[in-house]
Amino acid sequence: MEKLFTPEQQKELASNPYTRTVNDRQIRFTVEFKRYLLSELSSPKMRHFQIFRNAGYDPDVLGRNRIDAIIRRVRREAASEKGIHETAATDKLLKEDLSKKRTAAAIRDLQEEVIKLKQQIEFLKKIQILDMEDRAKQ
Repeated sequence: MEKLFTPEQQKELASNPYTRTVNDRQIRFTVEFKRYLLSELSSPKMRHFQIFRNAGYDPDVLGRNRIDAIIRRVRREAASEKGIHETAATDKLLKEDLSKKRTAAAIRDLQEEVIKLKQQIEFLKKIQILDMEDRAKQ
């Protein structure tokens, strides 16, 4: 049975810069985290739990099964033709008719999209601030 994230755990996971989106059922990671994970996995001394701990995640919150599944998915993605990329849960929204989906699932997908957009806005704000600071130094 799938381990659900509590609202507190979701908030904690969402605060990690490597987290792209999180809901009660799943967590999605940034490309940076996927690259970090692959580079750390190539080190024979690194344990899976330690890699996640070093990245700021509590392995107990994620759980062994989820960590193993994340590693398998990232390795499979890296070996794919497309390579490491942003996985878009919301891409399916463009392909599916929401009227055919259950309302709860449609709402969850839309919530994921809102979270993703908010994260992108915050990222752009940070870039703009850094750019302004660099200009001020010159």
